[in-house]
Amino acid sequence: MDKLKELPNNFATIISNAIAFLVAICFALGVVLAIVGAIKWASGWDDKGGKKTIVKGIFLIALSLVAGGTGISIVLFT
Repeated sequence: MDKLKELPNNFATIISNAIAFLVAICFALGVVLAIVGAIKWASGWDDKGGKKTIVKGIFLIALSLVAGGTGISIVLFT
């Protein structure tokens, strides 16, 4: 009976861990995109594509920071 009562808490933990993992992946992908874009732009290999890649990377980093901050504030207030 106690195991059944703990089941919703386990689901909440699994979902929060999955969201934290997705935020971390989003941040890492953003960093990689920004680095690759900077290399493309600096080397002159693909000027426009490099700039676009940097912007995409910065957007992913910002999105992950906002999502992480929102998640932390939700956890603190509940």
